[in-house]
Amino acid sequence: MKGSMTKQTSRETNDRVPLGFGDLFATAGDHIGHFYRTKEEGLAVRLAFLKTGLQVRDKCVCLIGSGYTRQEMEEALKADGIDVDAAIASGQLVINEGKRHPQELKDMLSQTLAEIPTKFSLLRWIGVMSWAFEKIPTTEKLMEWETHCNIVEEPEAVFLCQYELPAFLGTVVMDAMRTHPICIVENIIHQNPYYQEPRAYLAEIRNRKSTELLQ
Repeated sequence: MKGSMTKQTSRETNDRVPLGFGDLFATAGDHIGHFYRTKEEGLAVRLAFLKTGLQVRDKCVCLIGSGYTRQEMEEALKADGIDVDAAIASGQLVINEGKRHPQELKDMLSQTLAEIPTKFSLLRWIGVMSWAFEKIPTTEKLMEWETHCNIVEEPEAVFLCQYELPAFLGTVVMDAMRTHPICIVENIIHQNPYYQEPRAYLAEIRNRKSTELLQ
């Protein structure tokens, strides 16, 4: 789904959601894995995704990860020209450190989606997935949450999950690949051949031995 247009600050149709970087577009309901190598690359994508959403009346949720703080994320957004205080006060921007159980995340997502489209046009949900290092102990619990993003019925949302490759075990990255139908690597968007049907994958992880997210 490589876009042919330059970065936009408004949407022309409900079908094309500008991600804000690399001239890329998504569609409401997309669950995208972003696999990258440096913190700088991850931050650049995060800022562009959020800034674009804040400019077009999207609800923006950002889960920040290990090694990041809420204050650092707010300062980075302010440096990029975002009125962070106003966005937070209006409820348009939420910066969160994640939850300790998949069900808590599901509840948070459900409550947030209730604001779409009455208050906001779309939900942009981005996670720096290292947030799970301090919240969720096992790979299987994290993947249970990731799989949920694929089975929410008709979500008016775009999910973007960021995996900084040097920070994660290879086995975790492979599991993450199986939960994202679309992947971004080096600003190129791909249909992911490793993606697995979510209910079958969920049954698999619930039946296998739990593995620690960090080893």
